[in-house]
Amino acid sequence: MEYRILHKADHEIHLDLKKRRLTNEEADVLYYNLLDIPGVNTVSVYYRTAQVIVRFNKHPDRKLSSQGFDDDHALVSAGADGEAAAVARVLRFISNVDFTDPVLKDNVPQISGRATNEEYKEKIGKAIMARFAKRIFLPAPLRVAFAIKDGFPYIKASIKDLADRNFSAEIVHGSAILASLLTGDFGTAESITFLTNIGDIMEEWTYKKSVDDLARSLALNVSNAWKVTESGKPELVNLSQIKEGDLIQVYMGNVIPLDGEVWAGEAMVNQSALTGESVAVHKDKGLTVYAGTVIDEGDLIIKVKETSGKTRYDNIVKFIEQSESMTAVTQSQAKELVSKLIPYTFGTAAVTLLLTRNVTKAASVLMVDFSCAIEVAMPIAVLSAMRESGAHHITVKGGRYLEMISEADTIVFDKTGTLTKSIPTVEQVLAVEGRDADEMLALAADLESHFPHSLANAVVEAAKKKGLSYGKPHSKPEYIVAHGIVTNTKEGRVLIGSYHFVFEDEGVELTDEGRALMEKMPVECSQLYVAINGKLAAVIGIDDPIKTETAEIIRRLKNAGIKNIVMMTGDSERTAKAIAERAGIDKFYSEVLPEDKAKYVEEQKNEGHRVIMIGDGINDSPALSAADIGIAMKEGADIAREISDITIPGSELEQLIALKELSNKLMLRMKSTGVLGIGFNAAILIAGILGRVTPGTAALLHNTSTIGLCLRNMQNMVPDEEEYLIAE
Repeated sequence: MEYRILHKADHEIHLDLKKRRLTNEEADVLYYNLLDIPGVNTVSVYYRTAQVIVRFNKHPDRKLSSQGFDDDHALVSAGADGEAAAVARVLRFISNVDFTDPVLKDNVPQISGRATNEEYKEKIGKAIMARFAKRIFLPAPLRVAFAIKDGFPYIKASIKDLADRNFSAEIVHGSAILASLLTGDFGTAESITFLTNIGDIMEEWTYKKSVDDLARSLALNVSNAWKVTESGKPELVNLSQIKEGDLIQVYMGNVIPLDGEVWAGEAMVNQSALTGESVAVHKDKGLTVYAGTVIDEGDLIIKVKETSGKTRYDNIVKFIEQSESMTAVTQSQAKELVSKLIPYTFGTAAVTLLLTRNVTKAASVLMVDFSCAIEVAMPIAVLSAMRESGAHHITVKGGRYLEMISEADTIVFDKTGTLTKSIPTVEQVLAVEGRDADEMLALAADLESHFPHSLANAVVEAAKKKGLSYGKPHSKPEYIVAHGIVTNTKEGRVLIGSYHFVFEDEGVELTDEGRALMEKMPVECSQLYVAINGKLAAVIGIDDPIKTETAEIIRRLKNAGIKNIVMMTGDSERTAKAIAERAGIDKFYSEVLPEDKAKYVEEQKNEGHRVIMIGDGINDSPALSAADIGIAMKEGADIAREISDITIPGSELEQLIALKELSNKLMLRMKSTGVLGIGFNAAILIAGILGRVTPGTAALLHNTSTIGLCLRNMQNMVPDEEEYLIAE
């Protein structure tokens, strides 16, 4: 596609696509695919003018190397920085974009924010056109009839709420409209109805946009699934290859990638990501399972019903709208306060009418609704904070969790994949009794691929790099939490796991040759043991060094008010002590089981602490569930991500500081929203009593203040230029 560069500045480029206009679909294809280009920060696509503005990352440490890019557009030269490389990628993409390419179209969410915007713009346009058409073309009697017709739904809603003793905003607005109609002031009734309708549309638009943005950030991101072939053997394939009616196998600890019906097997399925249920649900043949839920125990063969992902998206939207976790405690407290003010507003209007005998003044008072700022603007602040978290690759599943981050005083860290690097690597594979090391690595990868976590991913990745085939036939693998995996092959019973599991629990024979191999492994390496038929077959050494920023992050967390920082790990005391010292952690526990972590978290909560648990494995799931706020690494096990309240990139421990900063800013915005909303409406109320504003003006001012607070709360809380830094 042809384009013209209209303007280029630092960190930004403005392009004209040399088209009359773009369709909504074309604009979305550009928007979502440009956002995926490394180095791109934000994208604005203007479909009416066919123009695009792309903004790039400003931080030098986030820039990309320009190696490998040609100087196609005279913008990239030898030694050019990462931003120039990102610009080149953007221009190259636009030059070659094919809007009919199914790969590009698949990157666009099922529900588009652009479509939502167009829907509500059309609603507002129709309301405004209808308003002016009535005033210009209709005679007075018909305008009176329309004023009564348009105002009736508000009056009806207010009567219903009054009968139900529900002191809502509808009572206030309906009473103002009714008072205007009864006094023959049909123009005022018409104005109040129109302005209230526009305000409702704007509030619904801002709320729905916030929900849609959040839902897209929470949408399932699974690329592969185990498809059951005609021979009955599971084969790992790309999710796009799965069709309706296909059978897929999902193992314990893994996320269910598509909606379907259980074809075989039985399992306990955790559905908290969609329903909020804390207890896993039993599933067996014939029952329906949903994408995004995760298997706690057992495994299932599922017949696929829905492949588009739309059902998953709709379920997320429903969950967001219904879940109590989306409501921050501060918001609930403020809502309770303003609900008590509504009867006083009604009473003030009545007193005003009695004292002044002026219906207009009383109607003006009735246009004041203290609850809108709380019921509409505050939820948008929460949703926007969650959306902003998503922009920084943090997924927050509820507003109350962001609020609790600001109150937390205790953090419990798992070690592997959390304090240590999230992508450990296999350093050495040593085979015993003449076995082939590559064959042992392939066998280990085959088992570990079914139950991914950071160490398992390292084994699988090592096998891939060597080009090893790890799809050999074996029986259904069994995962024993925090210990290892068991299966049967033609060679016999195979175990892979920790020292405790292989040698102590399973009683595998440890020969002098085996001990010698174990001693050859570098002391910094974690060790996985492969045993066949009761004998050690191989030792796999995995290097998982501590993240370079860990010590600095721990120090900054202490400065931010986190008083109690603890590390818990299944490693030996010697390894745990060394890691804790390097990280600057004063308290650690070694050789712990999953139930030990959960028990410690519960003890801390019972002592009155607000506890954050951070982990990435299946064995961390009990503690993640028990904590006030469970934080999982995105690269970790599916079950850890689904059970957790927040997920962060494993490569960026600094996001803990980002969470703390966002949480603090959210609390400030929530409180200021309440103060501004109540203060502004109090001023309108006083002006109404004094007769300084008409009911129509009061309605306009009230709705304007609410919409203004909504728009303010949709803005980012931390500007792009601002670093997430806790004061030293």
